[in-house]
Amino acid sequence: MAAGIKELTILDNDTLSISNLQRQILYKETQIGREKVLAAKESLATLNSEVEINSYNEYVDENSVVKYIENKDFIVDCSDNFKTKFLVNEVAVNYGIKAVIAGIKDFYGQIITIDPKKTACYECVFNRPNISDSKDGPLPVIGVTPGILGTLEALEVIKTSLGLPNLENKLLMVNLLDLMFNTIDLVKNPNCFCSK
Repeated sequence: MAAGIKELTILDNDTLSISNLQRQILYKETQIGREKVLAAKESLATLNSEVEINSYNEYVDENSVVKYIENKDFIVDCSDNFKTKFLVNEVAVNYGIKAVIAGIKDFYGQIITIDPKKTACYECVFNRPNISDSKDGPLPVIGVTPGILGTLEALEVIKTSLGLPNLENKLLMVNLLDLMFNTIDLVKNPNCFCSK
């Protein structure tokens, strides 16, 4: 917002609870019980009144996402589950939209930037889990971890938009316990769906 983006679309179907406040600094205690998308829009609108903010209280799935991606430059994954991360990756590749995907747990995180048809995608790096077998629940997290990874995601959007070096074909591993950042070079998997 402060960097001067023109338009932001937010998609989420959750309501704000007190347990969100320790890690989701966009929200305030007075907004508990409200739809997250409306609370987010309210908070973000005070940062830059010239940014168009579209908010939709919808569950993120293959039907809802594709309704809102037309003429979008980026998809930024801020989800807390693997199913959504693989969905964001698939939609980004299939529709030719750049994406940034991050994941966190405890003091750790990782982030990747995807340029469809050119770079390795999320599925080149991570095996798609068997969703029916997985117990997909919230992972434990230290409050600052999502803030740091979220800031890195925003930085990736800015750098990629400006044509600066970014995390395309790289995976950044973040260890906040030891304050270590490691970058792993990636190679596009010729057998992945993104190579077809």
